[in-house]
Amino acid sequence: MTLLKDNIQETVLENGLKVLTLEKHHLPVVCSMIWYKVGSVNERKGETGLSHFLEHLMFKGTDRYRKGEIDLKTMIHGGHNNAFTSHDYTAYFFNFASDRWEVALEIEANRMRNCLFDPEEFELERKVVLEEMKRSLDSPWGLLEVELEATMFRVHPYHHPIIGWQEDIEQVPREAVIQYYNTYYLPNNATLVIVGDFDANKTLEKIHQLFDPIPPGPPPLPVTSREPKQRGEHRFKIVQETQVGRLEMGFHTTKIGHPDNYPLDVLDTLLSSGKSSRLYQRLVEKEKLVNFVRASHDARKYEGAFFIYTELRPGKSLGKVEKILMEELDRIKQEGISDHELQRAKNIISADFIFDQETAYNLAKAIGYYETTLHYDFLNTYLENIEKVSQEDIVRVVNQYLVDENKTVGWAVPEKTRKNRRIEE
Repeated sequence: MTLLKDNIQETVLENGLKVLTLEKHHLPVVCSMIWYKVGSVNERKGETGLSHFLEHLMFKGTDRYRKGEIDLKTMIHGGHNNAFTSHDYTAYFFNFASDRWEVALEIEANRMRNCLFDPEEFELERKVVLEEMKRSLDSPWGLLEVELEATMFRVHPYHHPIIGWQEDIEQVPREAVIQYYNTYYLPNNATLVIVGDFDANKTLEKIHQLFDPIPPGPPPLPVTSREPKQRGEHRFKIVQETQVGRLEMGFHTTKIGHPDNYPLDVLDTLLSSGKSSRLYQRLVEKEKLVNFVRASHDARKYEGAFFIYTELRPGKSLGKVEKILMEELDRIKQEGISDHELQRAKNIISADFIFDQETAYNLAKAIGYYETTLHYDFLNTYLENIEKVSQEDIVRVVNQYLVDENKTVGWAVPEKTRKNRRIEE
């Protein structure tokens, strides 16, 4: 099953805004989602967290909508809105019933260039972002995940946490955020995705009316930094107020669209998806060392990463768990995988892919994500390429990417046991 390229109508306005519309009349809703090609990867040292901070400020008032009015209009129309920021993008969405959704277009067209950034609201939101940062770092995985990526990526801006570094958010001036907004929030740096029960031709008339008057700006500078090849294992340990130890491994992989994306996706599924997966069977069922274990392949616009996370049961050894994880990867290198394992993983990926096409929101998110990081047509060939993955492909990518010299390991050690070597050895 694919999205069928012919069903997606692509329109590019004279100012550069790309519009992707997909009519799905069996869904009684419309999801409108605008994607800006800006995320933490576009931030500079000393000015991290601007993308996420700006996401917050986009709800805090424009020349047309006062503070809180965007949310109020959404509620009055019976809808839902939100936004999210990642490494490579920032996205804003509205979900409405299909008879009252066009207010979303009016809001997005207005706040693309007309946010006010009231100084008082700016400082209030700075406090909100700092509190969110504190909650994130105090969460069980927050600090470990931040430290892992900061250790993995020494040169590339994926080094920065999406939410930014605390010291940068504390001192960033309002003028820097406004300049960032003026640099990246441009029609020629955005994609508008609309999915659901609507008439595409009538909608395009409305889009032209609202967005055509917005002038384009200079194309933002591309990200040119590249991470040097890792030539040796990196590792670190943090101490946390927690009852259990946690471990995370990261391996550099490839950017999205590379042929190795597909076997790496299959690998993460066969390693940890479901109770019959390799890592679950070994660490949870057989050895009874961990509460859960998960593998995740994260192919991004510029650099990719393969992660393995696990949370130990109280008193269990981080060193032993790490040793077993590497044993399981070595077993694939030496023995390969079975036909049954391979087909099971493909079936899971296929089922998840099809399930994600059942809502307007998930469809809009998939189309916008791939268009922003590569091209939406990636969705039309994804399952076909997954089916082509062979046992030899799996063994090859494990040997190529999941090796000691390409590995970064982070341990989170419970504070009360940091002097007790048993949890580490």
